[in-house]
Amino acid sequence: MSKRSDIKDGISSSGEKSGIIYTRVLGWIDLGHAGGEDCRRLKAILFEEKNRKFFPEFNEWYFPVDYFQDFALNFKINNITRQTAVGINTPLMVRSCLSWEVKKRIALTIMMKTAYRLEALEQSHAFSWYTDSGFSGEDLVSDLVGFYRIFGNGVDPVVLAYPTTKEYALRIWDCYGPIGSYKNKEFRPLLFPQPSPLRKFLPRKGYLPSWLNYIKPLTDLSDNYIYNRINDRPFETLFESRDRMNHELYFSPRNKGWDYTDGLKNNRKPPMIDLWPHTPVVPDYFQMRDWKTKHAVFN
Repeated sequence: MSKRSDIKDGISSSGEKSGIIYTRVLGWIDLGHAGGEDCRRLKAILFEEKNRKFFPEFNEWYFPVDYFQDFALNFKINNITRQTAVGINTPLMVRSCLSWEVKKRIALTIMMKTAYRLEALEQSHAFSWYTDSGFSGEDLVSDLVGFYRIFGNGVDPVVLAYPTTKEYALRIWDCYGPIGSYKNKEFRPLLFPQPSPLRKFLPRKGYLPSWLNYIKPLTDLSDNYIYNRINDRPFETLFESRDRMNHELYFSPRNKGWDYTDGLKNNRKPPMIDLWPHTPVVPDYFQMRDWKTKHAVFN
C-alpha cells in the first residue's frame, strides 16, 4: 500500500529497494516490486537445474521449481524482528536442458501468472479492508521491470523509463490522488498527464516500449515445458485445463533476514504452511474425457 511519504526522487533512488518513483514512460514504479529479487532466485534455479530426474512416462528429464510472491507484516519480539507473510507459491516441474531463450519465456510466464494471482488475493475481501494494494496501478508493470532487470539485456529499464524528480512526482500524486485507487490488471503502464490548472486530465493506459517487451511468455502450457508438481513429480491432470498453472496459498511465520546467509542473498524457500492446497481431480471411471477437446468419450 503506497503512501505519499513513500515517494522518492526517481533520478537518485532508482537502485533502492523500497519506495515509489514516477517515470514519464512507465508511470509509477514500486521499487520493491521492481527490485527483482524473486526473479534473481528464479534465474538461479533455472540455471542450476538441481535435483533433475528422468520420468519414463514423459520420456524427459524434469527438475523442481518453486516460485513465490508474498506480502509480509513485520513486528518485534524480544528485539528480534519477525515476519508474518501470506503469499502464493507455484510448485512446478520444468523440463531440463532447454535453451536459455526458452527458459526466459518460461520464467516470464511463471512470474506473470503468479503475480496476477497474488494481486487477486490482495484485492479479495480477506485483505481489501486493510490495503488498497490489490491490482494497484503500479504493481504489475513494476513486476515486469524487476523481471527485465534480471533476465533482460542492456540498460536498466528504470533509467530508460525517464524517472522524474521527487517534486514532479509529488505534483502527480497531489493532483490525481493515491495510486492504489487506480486499478490496473494488465502488464501495461498507467500514465498520468502533467497537471494543468486549466484542465482536469484522467490517467490513460500506455504501451510497453520495445525494451520491456522483447521476451514473450508462452502462449499456453501444452508444449510440455512445464507441468504442475505433485509429490515431486510432474502431474498432467491436476486440473481439467492443461493450461492452468497451480498456485498454492500459504502462510509463512519467519524471522526477518531468513533469505540472507553471511550477508548475501540465498535461494532458500521460506517456511510455508499450505492453506487449502489443491488436490488432483478424481478420475471418473465410468466416463473418459478427451483432454484436448474437453468432450466426453465413452467406451
